[in-house]
Parts: sequence; structure tokens; C-alpha cells
Amino acid sequence: MTGPMLLLCLSFYQKKVDTPNLRLFQDSFVVRLGAQKADVPIQLPREKPALSVSFRKNQTYAVWDDRGLTIRIGKTAKSTRLEEIAVTPKIFTADEIRETAGLIKAKKRSKKAASLSGARRIGTTVYFLLRWEDSAGKPWMESLVSVDLAKPTFHPTLLARLPGLSLADKPIDDKLILLGNQMSIVARQKNDWGLATYEIGSKQFEFKEIGTGLESYTELSNRLGAFVEKTVYNTHVGGRVDLVSLTRRNLIEAKGTMRFVDNQQPLFALINHGDDTIIRNVDTGAETTLLSSVAMRRTNLGLVVWSPFKAPKRAWLYETSRWTPLATWTPSEP
Repeated sequence: MTGPMLLLCLSFYQKKVDTPNLRLFQDSFVVRLGAQKADVPIQLPREKPALSVSFRKNQTYAVWDDRGLTIRIGKTAKSTRLEEIAVTPKIFTADEIRETAGLIKAKKRSKKAASLSGARRIGTTVYFLLRWEDSAGKPWMESLVSVDLAKPTFHPTLLARLPGLSLADKPIDDKLILLGNQMSIVARQKNDWGLATYEIGSKQFEFKEIGTGLESYTELSNRLGAFVEKTVYNTHVGGRVDLVSLTRRNLIEAKGTMRFVDNQQPLFALINHGDDTIIRNVDTGAETTLLSSVAMRRTNLGLVVWSPFKAPKRAWLYETSRWTPLATWTPSEP
């Protein structure tokens, strides 16, 4: 075989090997590119809810579970729902206490702590951010309490009331973060949103505003997040925020609803406006229009998109910097 012919054959072989293949196999899409493979299940396993959060030092335990907050020292344990906090003058004014007492009497609010928004430990001290809810299951107050595992006491210490409300929505959530040695949490305060940080010296939360009209917040790392806000002009703005420096960068603005596909980089924004569904790579600015009913998963070989969600009839594999279609799938003819 002559040199030019050999190069032509090698070129053809290389092109064939480098062409991705997309197929459906046993409820998962399989992407292959040479020796590389990525499996994309149509339905991910349901996340198991946390049933408890536990901290221990020697024979002392602090646990939040279905009983509330339980402190066990040796063989003795006591549980509490911290009912006294709902009407304590330590964090409420007299008018607020009267209002809450009336709502509790009318069974519109509960005195009992219902949920855990997050918990963290520094040294021997455990911090629990607890959530009180109304009769409809909506939070009306959150407060930070602490338990010192080095002290022989069954009584948690009330530290401060959260200004506004956090974004926690699970019975046992994990929204409390440590920035340095400070307990911090992203919170809404009326129409504003920002970072609430517990100051040990002042024994209260300090709220630092980041923006307004928050619709969603996605944690990218302990200090970085992606946000979507609704503006007064009825558009949506998406961007990144650094919770340490409290600096934000708007990345995209569009009409219609918006959400980020996941918490991986680069960020992909999914925009729904009228009958159009658009996906945009916020780093490159490239976008493409998708079907109105789609699901998607990111892989190291590209983004797999399919429609409809539960019973796919079509699927695509996209290169994401320019949204170039690399492979397509349709059911085989019977």
C-alpha cells in the first residue's frame, strides 16, 4: 500500500474511532467514544432522607431526630422540642410574643421546633439551626442553639434568632456552613437575600445583603453559589456569588423562567419562554433550542438530552461549548 493510500486509511479509521455512539440499554443511555464509556440512567435512584444527625464526645451525644433534640450523657437521655424558645423575650419583643401566643392558641403556629436546617461542630460545641413551622408546614422562625459536649448539661443554649428565613426545606437539611470559624447560612429577609453570619462576640446574626428577588440558589462549593433572581422588569438574572468576599457576578439575563441544570462547571442555564426551551452555556454564551419536554444529564463525553423524560423517543449527545450535536438516538424499528 502506497504512502498516500495508507494515510487515507489511517485517517478514515481515526475518524471512525472518534465518532461517539449513543444508545439506550436497559433504562440507561450508554455513550461510547473509543475506549471511553459513560452510563446515564433515565431515572436516578431516589435520595434517601436523613433520619438523624448525631455528634459525640466520649459518652456524651447530641442528636436531632424524630424525637427532637436529644442529649445523652452516659445512660441518661433527655429530649426536647425547645418550646420555650417560641415565646422567649431573649429574641422576641413583647408585641411579637403576644402575636405568636395568639397564633399558637389558634393552632396556626406550633411552639415546638419541627425541623433542622443544618448543624455543625467546632471543637466540643455543636450548633443546631432549628426551624419552627406553622399549621401549613411553612417556617415562621429559625434559631441557633448550641450544645457543649464537654459540659455535663442536658440544656441546650439559645444563641440567636436567624434574621429572615433560610432556604432549608427538608425535615433534616444541611444548609448551615462554616466560613472560617463562623456559622453562616444563605437566607431571605423579606425581598432581600444574603448571608447571615453568627458573630460569637456579639451573640447575634449579622445579615449582609447580596441581592433581591431570589428564586433559587445552588451551592457550587462551600463558598461559591449560583443564584437566579427575578427582576422588577419581569426578567430573570442568573449569576455566581462568592460568600467569603460577598461579591457577585451576573452571567445571564433572559425573559421567562430560568434554572441551572446542575452545580457543575461550566454552568448551563435552562430558559423557558413561551413555547421555547433554550439551554445556554453561560461561560461561552452559546445556546441552542431544545424540545419543550426534555431531561438531561452531564457526562465527561458531553451532555445527553432526551425526550420525553420517562419514555424517551429521541435523544442527543451535545458538545457543550458550542452545542454541536455529536450523536443522536431513536428507537430501532421492530
